[in-house]
Amino acid sequence: MTDQSKEIKAVWERTRGLGQKLNEANERLETLEGQKLAERLQELSLVVKKLAEKPKSTAPAVWNWGTFNPQQQAEAWDALMTWVEGTFRARWPRSYKEMLDYGERASSCWWRHPDMVESLTSLMSTYHWAYVDPESGPLRVAEWLGRWLPDAVRQGKFIMEECKNSYDDSRHIPDLFANKMISADYRELQQHIHTLRTGEVPS
Repeated sequence: MTDQSKEIKAVWERTRGLGQKLNEANERLETLEGQKLAERLQELSLVVKKLAEKPKSTAPAVWNWGTFNPQQQAEAWDALMTWVEGTFRARWPRSYKEMLDYGERASSCWWRHPDMVESLTSLMSTYHWAYVDPESGPLRVAEWLGRWLPDAVRQGKFIMEECKNSYDDSRHIPDLFANKMISADYRELQQHIHTLRTGEVPS
């Protein structure tokens, strides 16, 4: 074989090798294009941006009235009353009337009942979860209408039953058990707990 033939063969081999590498590169490029990396990078950047954003509101997702100082309680009352009168009463007047005991009289002492305040707060929170949350949908609304609203009305009617016939300010004492003889009940309960822990039956 002449030197010229060897050179031609070497160039051909090199060209074939480059062609194979080019084919491999094209295959990889097609694979990368099929994965839509540009779109995925854009989606990832939006997620990172959302995580890095400062929350628009510092209000807690769940209210704990027991931990609020007087100023926080005042702000919470403003927010609750705005929702109760501006949304709950306006959009669901019958449920409002039944829950807060406005059915047979023009005034109600619902705001004096801590358990009623908690129930209304929960109803307001689930309302926002169903109607205001950007990630909500028809199923949340249906759940609020079919589950949380009727359940809150039922709770409210139960809470207000004691005050249904008359308004008696003595019913709204801070300690609902102040006039109850429950010390004996507590002692019996403590004995039961002691038995559970130790297996000893009180003599």
